[in-house]
Amino acid sequence: TVKMAAAQPRPASNGQHLDPCDYLTGCWKRNLEWRQFGGNFKRLRGTNAIVVIEEYISSVKEDGTRYLKWSFGRGLKPVDLRFGYVMKFNAGLENSDDENKKADSTAIEWQYCGHLCSGVFQQNTKVYVLNFHLKTSTVVITYRILDKNKMAVCIVEVDGRHTPTVQMGNMYRLDPNMYSTKNSDDS
Repeated sequence: TVKMAAAQPRPASNGQHLDPCDYLTGCWKRNLEWRQFGGNFKRLRGTNAIVVIEEYISSVKEDGTRYLKWSFGRGLKPVDLRFGYVMKFNAGLENSDDENKKADSTAIEWQYCGHLCSGVFQQNTKVYVLNFHLKTSTVVITYRILDKNKMAVCIVEVDGRHTPTVQMGNMYRLDPNMYSTKNSDDS
């Protein structure tokens, strides 16, 4: 049985321990500038997207494990969003012999296009690093928490069919009520 919990924006803590799932949960606006990865890093384009991250309730219960569903699109309405993936967050590295790693790292796993992907949240630097190693491409995404409502984003994407890119920008937390009201005339 799978259920979706309502997305609740939660602020980052004041320098104390930060729950990486609580921080991500909510609605975000992502602005990126795309550049060629290499040479003179020629500007290619800019993009904007909505990212909705929701708690995903799984029937599989494990201590210290949470799941987040990521959806991407042009608006907050369900018809405007496309499913991305469900990430599994393993709080602390319980089996680690290194006491510092236990408190400082959260392991992340998910599947994308049939490939197992992995990442980590580093508590001490407030950084998420997500690695997509696919059959014909590699994508590395870094999210750095700047404050309770903003993250810096850097994406490096390399594959054999397209121009390799580096994408950089920010993600800003949205208030879904204000965003929906503001954009209701656009529908």
